[in-house]
Amino acid sequence: MENASGWETPLWHTTGYRLIKLGELVQAVTLDIFGPQEITARQFHVLAAAEAMSDPSQKELSRALGVDPNVMVGLIDDLESRGLAERKRNPKDRRRYIVTPTPESALLLQKAREAVSTAEEEFFAPLSQEERTVLHELSGRLLDAHPRVTKHE
Repeated sequence: MENASGWETPLWHTTGYRLIKLGELVQAVTLDIFGPQEITARQFHVLAAAEAMSDPSQKELSRALGVDPNVMVGLIDDLESRGLAERKRNPKDRRRYIVTPTPESALLLQKAREAVSTAEEEFFAPLSQEERTVLHELSGRLLDAHPRVTKHE
């Protein structure tokens, strides 16, 4: 495929450009799907990771999600102020806090996961299930092959 309709650009031949554009499209879709839940994609990721991990600290969440530790503090502050997460002292190390989603966040996480699933089905509809699997595996391999970058904001 030379240039897809609407993507007339001299950079179309580069894979990096295509990945950037796909990332921008996914971010736009993400804004739409998390809007009704009144959370951001990052807040969703923090809640989902905190739920999935065993007693994660802010630092562990920051590393796992590739988010600058100072940004993570603000994300958790926002979630805490909304009653969606709480910091608890780690009984094994009183200097550290464990981040846990609150019971109030359970329904929000469920709705957000359903919205993500629906959005992914729609976004990836042009691909067969086999192509989706290959894309998933290839993107995972590339991510594993390169060092994680922590975003600074």
